[in-house]
Amino acid sequence: MDIISNKIGILALFLTMLGISASPHPFVLIFTYLIHELGHIIFATHLGARLKKFKIGAFKLCISYDTSELSYLKELLVCFGGIVFNLISAIIVAILPIFKGEVSDFFIICNFSLAIMNLYPISVLDGGGILRSTLMIITNEEKSEKICRGVSLICVLIMWLASVYLQLVFSSNLSMFFISVVLLIEFCFSLIK
Repeated sequence: MDIISNKIGILALFLTMLGISASPHPFVLIFTYLIHELGHIIFATHLGARLKKFKIGAFKLCISYDTSELSYLKELLVCFGGIVFNLISAIIVAILPIFKGEVSDFFIICNFSLAIMNLYPISVLDGGGILRSTLMIITNEEKSEKICRGVSLICVLIMWLASVYLQLVFSSNLSMFFISVVLLIEFCFSLIK
């Protein structure tokens, strides 16, 4: 299992880095991602989650919390933390007149895109956590997990098919394709665990 997870992790990392390198401003993408994670950190610590693991490595940031003492509503809020920070960052840069130009426009687009993408109900994204926490409020864990897996698979496949279609018909940017492949790999890996 470790060999499989290492191979999947390396492939996902490669595809992610390929997508970032195709960006006109790769550091803006990385900064946007860090803002997103900061949102989760602040929401989680404010709501009472204890930090279990914080690890920064080459091209990887791993943060995990002990949310066992949090209610499902608080878990839901932690999932929204990154999305909220991305939206606030985009609005601040859009409003303040000192940030104008191609880089700030790209920053705004990246933050809005990351916020919207993380609303997709895919288990490895915040939207999957939002869906799971919401379902846990109204049903049991077994039903919640089944529903989340089914919805995740459908959404990942739709995203991948849309990216292939857009690439074939419009020769669009490969970013959506890379993201959908990484999400598909991560989803498959989550089923193996």
